[in-house]
Amino acid sequence: MRERVYETILQDIIAGRLSPGDRVTERVLARSLGISTTPVKEALRRLENEGFVSAVPRTGVVVKETALTSVSDVVVARAWLEGLAARLVAERFAGGGPPAGQRAELAEVVGEMGRAPGEAGLDLELVVTTNARFHDLIRTMSGNRLIGQFVGVLLGVDGALRRHLLTDEAELRRGLAEHLAVYEAVCAGDPDLAETRMREHILRSASRVVTTTRQEATP
Repeated sequence: MRERVYETILQDIIAGRLSPGDRVTERVLARSLGISTTPVKEALRRLENEGFVSAVPRTGVVVKETALTSVSDVVVARAWLEGLAARLVAERFAGGGPPAGQRAELAEVVGEMGRAPGEAGLDLELVVTTNARFHDLIRTMSGNRLIGQFVGVLLGVDGALRRHLLTDEAELRRGLAEHLAVYEAVCAGDPDLAETRMREHILRSASRVVTTTRQEATP
C-alpha cells in the first residue's frame, strides 16, 4: 500500500498534476485512495528522503522546486546501470552465452513483445508486463547482483514514468522497437552496441516525459 501511494504521488508530479509548491495533504490523499494515513505518512517520508517533497513548518508537505530534477537524477543512474547490465549480457553471449533456460526465457519475452501490437490494437497490459520482464531478465542475466539491488531502489520512479507513458501509443511502439534493438545487440554479442542502445532507450523515453512536463508547467 505504501508503494502504491508513493507511485501515485510520483505519477502526479511527473504528469504535472502536482507542481512545485503544491501541498500534499495526508488526510485528503488517504481518503481519495480509501486507506489509512499510515501508508501515506510512510510514502511521504520516502519521497522526502529522495528529494521529491519537503515538510515545511506551519504549511505541511509540499512538492519541492527540484522534484523533476530528482526524477532526472534517478533516470540517469538507472540508464547507466541498465546499460552496464546489457553490456555484461552481451559479453556472456560473445563468450558462449548465458544458460539455455535464460536465453529461452528472454526469447519468449521478446516474442510476446512482438505480439503486443496485434490486429485488434496495442495490448497495453502485455506491453507493461513484458517491459518489466525484459529489463528484469537483462539485469539477472548480467550476473551482477549489485546492479539488480541498486536498480531495485529506483524502480518506483520507473513505474510512475511507465504508467504515464501508457497514455501515448506512439511512444509505446517506439519503446518496443528499442527493446528489440537491445535484444539484437545482446544476442550478437556486441557489448558496446548493447550498452549504448539500452542507455539511450531509457534516457530518451524518460527525458521526453520530464521535458514535456516542464514545458507544460512553464507559464
